[in-house]
Amino acid sequence: MELEIINKLVEAEKEEASVVLATVIKSHGSSPREEGAQMLVWPDRTIVGTIGGGPAEAEVIEKAIEILKTNQEEPEKIHFKMDNDTSAETGGICGGNVDIFLEPYNFNNEGVH
Repeated sequence: MELEIINKLVEAEKEEASVVLATVIKSHGSSPREEGAQMLVWPDRTIVGTIGGGPAEAEVIEKAIEILKTNQEEPEKIHFKMDNDTSAETGGICGGNVDIFLEPYNFNNEGVH
């Protein structure tokens, strides 16, 4: 985990904020970021770090917001296919596949409204 991500996660805990940690857990073929790349997402769509930008990152941010709004406690994995067959639909033009693990951290025990 990158030092900036660790520091911001500690800061979120001190502020009793809710955040989602998105981590690239599997990358096959060409993809925007390597395994282990991370991004923190706050309810107001503030992010720290990146998992590669583009449409996949935008979708991860939206999913993280949904997780925060519903006070979901369980982590979740999502898959992105970035090949030529789907690039016209999703904008994923890298040619690879990537799995993202989303971990909610609710430090205020009340959820996000």
